[in-house]
Amino acid sequence: MKSRKLIATALTVLLLLSLQLAAAKSKPATEKNQGQFFISPEVAAVFAAGVSTRTNRGDIPMTYLRTLYLPAQQNNIYPVFLFQMKNADLDFSSQAETPEVLKAKHMAFIRVYRMENGVPGEIIKERNIRFDLEENQDGFQPDALNYYSIAGDIYPPGSYLLALAVSTADFAKIAACYTEFSLPDFAGIKDKLVTTPVFSVRDLQMMQTAETKLLIHKNSFVYNTLLLAPDLKNEFKANENLDLFYFIIGAKPDSASKALNLQVTYKFNKDGKEVNKMAPQTVNSPIISQPIAFTFTEVTKNNKGVETERQEKLLESGDYVLEIEILDNVSKTKGLQEFTFKIVL
Repeated sequence: MKSRKLIATALTVLLLLSLQLAAAKSKPATEKNQGQFFISPEVAAVFAAGVSTRTNRGDIPMTYLRTLYLPAQQNNIYPVFLFQMKNADLDFSSQAETPEVLKAKHMAFIRVYRMENGVPGEIIKERNIRFDLEENQDGFQPDALNYYSIAGDIYPPGSYLLALAVSTADFAKIAACYTEFSLPDFAGIKDKLVTTPVFSVRDLQMMQTAETKLLIHKNSFVYNTLLLAPDLKNEFKANENLDLFYFIIGAKPDSASKALNLQVTYKFNKDGKEVNKMAPQTVNSPIISQPIAFTFTEVTKNNKGVETERQEKLLESGDYVLEIEILDNVSKTKGLQEFTFKIVL
C-alpha cells in the first residue's frame, strides 16, 4: 500500500511536469505533419476501401478490445488503443542460429479520422509502428491470446474513428479493423465529479525514463513513465483482489492548503443487492491506485439488535457491480462510477 501511495504522489508530480513536456513534444492530433508519409500505399488502399462501411479485413485474425483514456496537459487526452491476437496467427518461427527463440515480424498502422456528423472526415493522425515479437521455444503456447497496446499520442476532446491495421512485412497479409471512440472535454465538467475509465491492474511499475517513440506493448501499456498491465477480462478468484486505477476529474483544491480533500466509498452489489460496503476513505490526490480485497465481515445480531457473531468471509462466485461513490469535501460535488467484474472458482 505504501508503494502505491508513493506512485500516486509521483504521478501527480509527473502530471504537472513531465506530461507538459510530452505535450510540447507530441503535438495534439490536429497538428498533422503534412510532409511525412506514415501509411504504406498497400495499407492506405485497405483503409480507403473499408472505412466508409467499417468493413474489417481478416487476413490475420485480430480483435479490437477497447479504448482507455487518461488526462494530459492543456485539456488534451491520452488514448490507449487495445487489440488482441493469438500466437498461432502471428507466424512465429525460429532462425538456425537461435533455435530456442521464436520471432514474428509485423508492422502496425493507425489512421485516426475526426468524426463529422457521424461520418469519417479529416485524417488527423497517421502512424506506423514496428510490431516485432519474441517468445521462447520452450513453453510456447500457440493458442495463447495476448492483448497489445498502442499509446503515446495526445488528442483534443472530440469524436474520432480509429483505423487499425497489422500486416506482414511484405504486405501479403493485412488485417484491418475500425472503431469509433470519444474523448471527453474535462475542462467543461462543472458541478459534478467524473472518472477516467476504471480498470484493475495485474502489475504497475515506474520506468526510469519516458519512451521517446511509439512502441507496441504486450499485455500492458505506458503512460509517461508508468507501465500498467490492466486485467481486461475482469475475472478474479475470491482469494485475489482488485487493484483499481483511475483519475478523479472535477475536484476543487482547498483555498488555504491547495490540496484536494476527497472521500471515496466502495460498495459491492450482486443481483441488485448490496453485499458489502466499505468504510469511506479520504484521499488528497486525483490519481487512485487502490487495492481492494474480496473479503468482508459478516455481522450477526439477535432480535434485540445486539451483535452476537462476527465472521470474515470471501465474496461468492458470480457477477458483481462495484459502485464507487466520490465526494469532494471542498466543493461538496459528487460523482458515481461503476466497475463490473466476476468472481470465478
